[in-house]
Amino acid sequence: MSDSGPVGHEPDPVRAVDGEPNPVRPGADEPEATRPVVEKQEATGRANDEPAGHNAQVRAWMRLRRGAKRRPWLGWALVVGVGGLLVIVLWLLRTRVPESFPPSSVEVVEQTLPPLGAYTFYFGNPEATGLQREVRFLPRFGELEVDARNVIEALFEGSLAGGRSPWPHEATVQDIFVSGSGVLFVNFGGSVRWLSLRGDLMEWVLAGSLTRSLCENFPDLRGVRILIDGESTGRLGAQVSLEWVLTPAMFTEAP
Repeated sequence: MSDSGPVGHEPDPVRAVDGEPNPVRPGADEPEATRPVVEKQEATGRANDEPAGHNAQVRAWMRLRRGAKRRPWLGWALVVGVGGLLVIVLWLLRTRVPESFPPSSVEVVEQTLPPLGAYTFYFGNPEATGLQREVRFLPRFGELEVDARNVIEALFEGSLAGGRSPWPHEATVQDIFVSGSGVLFVNFGGSVRWLSLRGDLMEWVLAGSLTRSLCENFPDLRGVRILIDGESTGRLGAQVSLEWVLTPAMFTEAP
């Protein structure tokens, strides 16, 4: 009896007689021409088994590289933008207003205004019979010559209470000083001589307005002398001599 098995039954190509593995590899009997095709198909199958996410990352990275090569100006634009922003921030920090300023090393001199003082002024009354009194407030500097000049210039401005002013608009004070005997010398410009054309009363009003306003505001004065352009001789108008020391008692009643 033959060991090859039943008639008509072909032996298993994988297993041999008695159940032992057949050492012949499957496909060994395939022709040599078909083996490269099989190996290519197996390689393609292994490539298809790789994760899809990995392939997507590779494709995205390739697109970024191609985009960077096509648009190189984007990098320079980013550098310029960052540099400009830094310059703006530095400028804002340098120009920021400080919360408090440091104390100044320069000594500040406080300028205080002099106090106001009540001064008495005399002008001719509306009836032309004498002098009328009015009070005005002026700064008091505490220096006789300065305060006396301010009083005379206030007389030039005229009365604020309806009195008659004997002073011409062109009247000026050229100089003023106090002698050692307490007499105040006032040197006027020549415009005050026009009083000789207005009569004796206005000449008296001018001399009395000046003398009483000065002597009552500055009690230390003994009297007043009038000078015209530096001259101390002659007359103011027709009656008042420039050589007289004028006192308030001379102008209590109108002539």
